Amino acid sequence: LEMAGWDSPGFADAAWTPAVVLGEAVVPRFVADRGEPIRITEMLPARTVARPAPGVHVFDFGQNMAGWARLKVRAPRGTKITIRFAEVLKADGHIYRDNYRSAQATDEYICKGDGLEEWQPRFTYRGFRYAEVTGFPGEPSKDALTALAVHSDAATAGDFTCSSGLLNRLFQNILWGQRSNMHSVPTDCPQRDERLGWLGDMHVFAPTACWNLDMANFLAKWVRDIRDGQTSDGAVRDVAPAVVVRGPAAPGWGDALLGVPWTLYHFYRDAQVIEENYDAMRAWVEYMNARAPGHLYHCTHTFAENGYGDWVAVEPTPKDLIAAAFFFYSTDLLARMASVVGRTDDARRYAELAGRIGDAFNQAYFDAAAGSYAGGTQTANLLPLAFGLVPPEHRSAVLEKLVADIRARDDHLTTGFLGTAYLLPILSNHGYHELAYRLATQRTYPSWGHMIEVGATTMTERWNPASGDTRMNSWNHFALGAVGQWFYESLAGINYDPNQPGFARCLIRPRPAGDLTWVRARYRSVRGLISCHWRRSADAFEMEVTIPGNTPARIELPALGSARPTVQEGTVTLLRGGRPAEPAEGIAFRRLDPDGSIVLDAAPGTYWFRVTP
Repeated sequence: LEMAGWDSPGFADAAWTPAVVLGEAVVPRFVADRGEPIRITEMLPARTVARPAPGVHVFDFGQNMAGWARLKVRAPRGTKITIRFAEVLKADGHIYRDNYRSAQATDEYICKGDGLEEWQPRFTYRGFRYAEVTGFPGEPSKDALTALAVHSDAATAGDFTCSSGLLNRLFQNILWGQRSNMHSVPTDCPQRDERLGWLGDMHVFAPTACWNLDMANFLAKWVRDIRDGQTSDGAVRDVAPAVVVRGPAAPGWGDALLGVPWTLYHFYRDAQVIEENYDAMRAWVEYMNARAPGHLYHCTHTFAENGYGDWVAVEPTPKDLIAAAFFFYSTDLLARMASVVGRTDDARRYAELAGRIGDAFNQAYFDAAAGSYAGGTQTANLLPLAFGLVPPEHRSAVLEKLVADIRARDDHLTTGFLGTAYLLPILSNHGYHELAYRLATQRTYPSWGHMIEVGATTMTERWNPASGDTRMNSWNHFALGAVGQWFYESLAGINYDPNQPGFARCLIRPRPAGDLTWVRARYRSVRGLISCHWRRSADAFEMEVTIPGNTPARIELPALGSARPTVQEGTVTLLRGGRPAEPAEGIAFRRLDPDGSIVLDAAPGTYWFRVTP
């Protein structure tokens, strides 16, 4: 059915169906596409070819991904070859397809019989690790199919490796999950009958996304998609572009309209994305405010009262608490962003409104005697801690409740899409870094390690992807990969100063944990390359760090439990027995913190430190 020259000038297309004008009511707006082009970024050869039945060949590419398969074949004219795709196999070696739901995910190629033929689809893509081939003449070799990874080609920004094979595999799963779901919009999954730009998924994943890839253009474009789908009363939709799912967005989903621009501002110092979307953000907050009797937002959602809750959580959190918490979150962010773009009256007004929401939230959901929020789940206590809702005098008690719940479950989590994003950062930033590390390296359900143990090579939608739930068991969903932020910020210790966005000032504070003996990470910021490589032994901690030009840094080194550590930078002894010794160019000693950190200020450059007790 090929038509030679169909894509060239002068082709006779009179028989083609003409384009249809959508009518006078639709006024198109033509704007530049800020996102990167979709490209083939990697080619994966088949690792194995199995034959579970006569005439049936299953190619395993070793990696779940999004893209398509390139076919090579010599066959008589009219030979029909069928390729069906899957993420996992059944026990008998046949492909498992139930989780694709109604998506056929099938390619058919009819040979023209003209020597070696090479073919790949042009107008679709698949989510898969395995490809089943039928109709192929004879026994195909491994090079009969090649998997091509295809996605919006945002540049690599960061990378992470360490001494833990489990964490390295998890990092790769996060990165492959992100790349698989970047096709002009951040989709939820690439394989089944969905592929929607769900707001909640990218909302929680946006910091990790920006650490991994340069997301400045991709996400700025997508925030415009969110704005384009907003209704006249200010309601945001659950997906952008706004197709299929109607009605107001769920709590935690619609709030991506504020959370994603705030992330972009901190990573790239992009105030323009705030300015462009400010009116839309304010309209969304006002929409919630009009539906918040007593300052507690109530969402009348299409599918369920107050939305999806903490999606796919092991233990559900009260949805009304989540709705009220995210109403505070968005109002507080609006006040902060109003200050950034010089809307001082709005900044004052929404800060005051956020204060009233916070008071109402604590009155409705906080049990001061128990030191816990309604429901007592990990997410119920995490969200108030993360959003700054907990009264200062009660923060320790709420943290202890959170930690007690984790320990009571043999150091396992119970969070879903919303809570997971905040879990490890809250623990590490409040003195429970070792517990955070144990959570990160668990191998039993529910955990990231369990995903890997059952064969996942991307992030999965559920903590137990092999549960057999054919409605919602995607093996390629990125939301639970929000843990990647913790890899860069806590394990490697590369951070931006929230008061000086765009990495105008770097914070380097690595946190060794557990059995880790070394970590290496790099991030190409808007100001240049930031890198940190640390290694520890029984009696020393060593670190090489690079700070880009025109960028001051605060560096915090672990004192290894010593009140009188010795610190060298190159051949210079900065501290001897906890006291300043020799001056070093570009380095200024500030203090020994009670938490066991050696605090230094550093000018741009590359430094090598060695700490001994």
